[in-house]
Parts: sequence; C-alpha cells; structure tokens
Amino acid sequence: MTFGTNMLDRKLPAFLEAVACDRLFVVCDEVVSELHTSLVTRLREALGSHTFLTLPATESEKTTNRLAELWSWLADEGATRHSVLILIGGGALLDLGGFAAATYMRGIRTVNVPTTLLAMVDASVGGKTGIDYHGIKNLVGAFHAPLEVFVDTSFLSTLPIEELLSGYGEVIKHATLMGKEAWQEILRIGDPAGLMDDEWEALIAKSVAYKSSIVEADPTERGLRRILNVGHTVGHALEAYSHTNTFRRALPHGEAVVFGLLIESYITSLIKGTDRTYIRQLMHLARELYAPFFYTCKDYPELLRLMRHDKKNTSGKIVLMGILEPGKVEAIELEGEEKIKEGLDFLRETFGN
Repeated sequence: MTFGTNMLDRKLPAFLEAVACDRLFVVCDEVVSELHTSLVTRLREALGSHTFLTLPATESEKTTNRLAELWSWLADEGATRHSVLILIGGGALLDLGGFAAATYMRGIRTVNVPTTLLAMVDASVGGKTGIDYHGIKNLVGAFHAPLEVFVDTSFLSTLPIEELLSGYGEVIKHATLMGKEAWQEILRIGDPAGLMDDEWEALIAKSVAYKSSIVEADPTERGLRRILNVGHTVGHALEAYSHTNTFRRALPHGEAVVFGLLIESYITSLIKGTDRTYIRQLMHLARELYAPFFYTCKDYPELLRLMRHDKKNTSGKIVLMGILEPGKVEAIELEGEEKIKEGLDFLRETFGN
C-alpha cells in the first residue's frame, strides 16, 4: 500500500510501468471526476493510452444491472486477462468494480485508489468485493485482492463532513479491536474534523496496518478475520433498513457500525456480565459525532429478518462478535431474539437523551 498527499499522478504511473499488461482500464466515480478535474486530467495524461469510464457510485448503484454494464464495457472495449482495471472512488465503486474484475474472464487484476476515508480504511483493504442483492448488503460477492492500493489523503479535503465521520466509524472499530492504547487515542482525538494531513495519514496507516495483519492471517474469513465484523451484524441491518422509504435519514455505513457496536456491546454485557466502561465511552463519543437514529419496536421484525441473513450466522442462530473490552472479542451465538431486542431498546431509549 502506498501513502501520500498529492502524489497519485506521479506514483501510480510509475508503479504501472513495472506491471506487465496489455491495456489499462480506468473506472472513476463521477463525483470525484468533477471535484478533482485537474488531478484526473493529469492522471489520464500520465497513464497514456487507456479506456476511461465515469460512473455514479453510491450504495444504490451496487446492483446486477450496473455489474452487467461494467462486464459489457470491458468486453466491448477488448479487456483481456492480461489487462488491469484501475478503480478510483469510494467504497461502493471499489466493491462493484472489484466484483466485476473478480468475475470477468474469471478474474483480471485491479489497482484501488480509494477517495473516501471509509474506502481508505475499509473497502480498499482485504479483497472483499460485492453487490447488494435482495435487499441485503453485499449478499453476492467474491474475494479479489488488488495488486496495490494508493491512499492519497488530499481527497479528504473535498469530503462532506458526514462522509468523513462515516469513515471514522471504521477507524473507531479498528481502534476498539487493537486494544486500550489505540482506543484511548481515539478518545483523546474526539472530533477528528480538525486533523491535519499528516495526522490523517498516520491514523489511516495505523488502521490499515491492523486490518491488513488480520486479513493476511485469514484471507477468506474462516476464523480470525471474523473479528473485523464487530458492530456489523446489527449495523448492516440498521444501514440496509434505513435506506428503505421507512426513514427520513439513510445511515452511512460507518455511522451504522458505531450504532451496531453500541448495541452489540450492550448485548455482550448482558450475556457475559462485562464492565460497561467501554460502552459509556463509546456512547459519549457517538453523541459528540453523530445525530440520533430513530426507530421503534415496530421496526424490530424487519431488522431481525435482515440480521438473519448475516454471513456469520450458523445453524439458525444469529452470531455477533462481542466486545468484552477494547482488544478482547468473543463470538456470541444468540438462541432467540430477546437479547437483540433488549439491545435495540438500549440504543433507542438512551442515545440522544
């Protein structure tokens, strides 16, 4: 992984010179192309002969129709198994484009250029790709690791604050997993909006290094890598449900993960009797950074239905990765629904009060 600021149009072409390929294909988030016109223009000139495509790249675009459009584009433009696909955008584009690359001709190589904080610390690392299907986030996908990832923190300067804070939710998650020292650093930072480029680079590098170490030990999520899913059993359900017409506000992924962490940690404390200091600290931080997300007990059946599609589940049981304390995680298998409902009650009744 390559880190830096304002370095993409220099380092990416230099890297590709050493990669044997017949042609380059570039897919860029259309918003990034508009906001960073000068950089994208310089990059296109530096890369030389290639095929360039801009796409809308939101979570709602992770569909079979958009996937088929990418396959058709690659086929029509003559992409082969010796080609390289460069993906420039946020997590949704890296998920979609990565899945297209994983499945086109049984796999062509990719280079990821994440342009959001969430993509830098999450989607760009680990090789997970996919699309949403049947209302379930990332239900269909494949593992397809990129050749290289280029993290340029200059992209953060144009991120809306809600997107920055969404990415920060994954930073919070990684710090929780790393242990007490990393967690205390997050508490000291509080609101990250004022961090400088070098501070962001150091924070992102630390978060990415941790995730990479877990992925290297368990690349296809058969054991250890499951700990990276803390907060996601409930968080993914909240996120998916919020994108229906039922709610006025759609939850960004990282924000949903933080709410998931709160609920799942509370459930863990009910079952394991663990100390709730972490929960209190996380609640204080969440109140500082995020707006409340309102739901009622009438929403529980649909939220539970979504949780039952989580990929960690086994033998009809909902499985979550429970935080015992920062740095200590344990898989929790839930026989029934009562503890989940208690957790949902906890966030509904306490957040924002």
